[in-house]
Amino acid sequence: MTLNGMLEALNAAAPDARQGLVSAYAGQLASYEGSESLGQLLGVPDPAASDVARRCKTVRARNILINNAIGDSRDLLRWVVSDIRHLRTCGRQSLVDILSALLISLVDGNTGDQNDGEQTSRLRIDATLGDLLERWAASLDERRRLIFRHRVVRRDRNLDYLGNELGVSRERIRQLEKKVAEDFAGWRETTAVAERVSELSDAVRVHASPLMTIEQAIARIAELSAEIYSFSLELSAFLGVLLPDLDIDEPWLAMTSLSDLRDATFHAAVCCDLVEGQCATLDQIRAELLLDAADWAAWLNYCGLRSLGDLVVRKGASQPELTVAVLRAEGRPLSVEEIAERIQVDTIRSLRNRLQEDDRISRVGPNSYGLPEWDLETYEGIREEIVQRIERGGGRAWLSDVVDELVEQFGVSPASVRAYAARREFSRRDGWISLAGNGDDGPSQAPRRMPTPGETRRCFFLRGQWWFRVDINKEVLRGSGFTAPRGVMALFQVAEGTERVFAALAQEIRISWAAPQPQFGSIRSLATELQAKIGDVLWLAPTDHGTVRARLVRAWSKTEDDEIALRAGAPRGLSGEDLRSAIAGALALSAQTSWAALVMALRARGDLNLAEILESYTLSESFRAHDSVPDLDDFFAALGGQ
Repeated sequence: MTLNGMLEALNAAAPDARQGLVSAYAGQLASYEGSESLGQLLGVPDPAASDVARRCKTVRARNILINNAIGDSRDLLRWVVSDIRHLRTCGRQSLVDILSALLISLVDGNTGDQNDGEQTSRLRIDATLGDLLERWAASLDERRRLIFRHRVVRRDRNLDYLGNELGVSRERIRQLEKKVAEDFAGWRETTAVAERVSELSDAVRVHASPLMTIEQAIARIAELSAEIYSFSLELSAFLGVLLPDLDIDEPWLAMTSLSDLRDATFHAAVCCDLVEGQCATLDQIRAELLLDAADWAAWLNYCGLRSLGDLVVRKGASQPELTVAVLRAEGRPLSVEEIAERIQVDTIRSLRNRLQEDDRISRVGPNSYGLPEWDLETYEGIREEIVQRIERGGGRAWLSDVVDELVEQFGVSPASVRAYAARREFSRRDGWISLAGNGDDGPSQAPRRMPTPGETRRCFFLRGQWWFRVDINKEVLRGSGFTAPRGVMALFQVAEGTERVFAALAQEIRISWAAPQPQFGSIRSLATELQAKIGDVLWLAPTDHGTVRARLVRAWSKTEDDEIALRAGAPRGLSGEDLRSAIAGALALSAQTSWAALVMALRARGDLNLAEILESYTLSESFRAHDSVPDLDDFFAALGGQ
């Protein structure tokens, strides 16, 4: 049958068979690729005007006609099928709907208009929420659609931005936004829309979890993926305005307050003083939210948290903060290597320094760390432990008992304890040990001897005088002060309970010993004057004129040789025996002092980082194997004895 015979066939068909023919003929017309108009194809040169839009089954098809000023059948018959097909938002289903409505209007003429009430009722029953939203959007001009999209739905543009884009004032945008929001609220309360919104609300809330991603909601409710062509958005983007009692912050959708859920999750993860029964645990929260592993990880990230093995910690947490979490989870002291493995860091030396400087962590052994609330005895270093036991014994202690106690309690080697006990500050007689100069009995009444610069960490003998090394880091550049060993106070002649201010390159350096631990004030201005950067080394030495000489050495560390030279003040480029001799000189020891004795000397005065680097350096060089055991002269040289 030719296309222009369609109308005759429809007129001749029985009423109950006509609808099937209309659908079939409309499908044929929709596939036509020719350039003739619909009037030419159907053989209708001058038909009576009839309302086609009212006969469309879907709101989308109806809006296509309205938006393109196709008022009636006479207007539509002038169009070519391919031109209709390319109209915005017109898919094949909408095209078939439009052509079906055209065929019915041509056959029935205006007689069908008397059934408008029935047609409208059927349209209301069949229309989806997306169709109804498209119909409402058709009542808006382009400007109001733009404002509604960006100010009410997406909320991604401010008043000034839209005002500039549309060429009006921000106040006019605000007025239009208020008006279109009121129009939308009124539309949302209409019967057909309210029914669809209620159905959508039920579909969202039928799921047990109070939290889901918007993607999960779309997967569960297919209608949410429908494209709202008038706004170039999916229906899911309108959830916040259609169901304002939901709390939405992409990608999350919650039946309750998102901020409350986030706060509860964060509190359960990072707060350590939870009162049993008052706060939910992370396991309880996850069970309530019904999130799988991937979504749980995404939720933790949204809450400012991250997983660290079996632990959940705050994003951006410092190494000491992570260590506290690990120790609390383990419930026992851990070595620095165990801590480094659990918090996933590689720099053992840096981690050890940070742990020793943090008040939230206690050093309970030479290489073990715990928490202060465990009430374990803290480890102060072998020397300090010996002094404490002498003082507890009323001025003296049985040396073998001290050795056994420290070995058992802290795991140090007996040789290390006896080596420290052999230092000049201790007196040994008949198996007893006491502080030198205090006799063999009775508690010590004399003040503790001030360490010399040679016995003090980060002090080195360079260019004929003692210098104190300051490592430039973020805290120094930020202006923070820092603590210093007591031996540095002897170098700068600062008495206990006092403070002094020195000039250095027209900048001030304040050194105070008002607290138990000596303190340097901020040297930020000096570091700025010298253009210091992180990793550089600043050397400070007092002069006879009450000033401080400052020398900045740029970081050049490429190898262990370079790092040793940088930290000990040795010339750049030295290695092997030349480097060993330079380090010995910087410690005011004999130039023949062996590598092993240098390591021992550095450890004895607290330069643990440099001692570790030195030890690693010697182990990596096979030709230094003969230096692994010091001779007797080396041993006493390292201890400062004769």
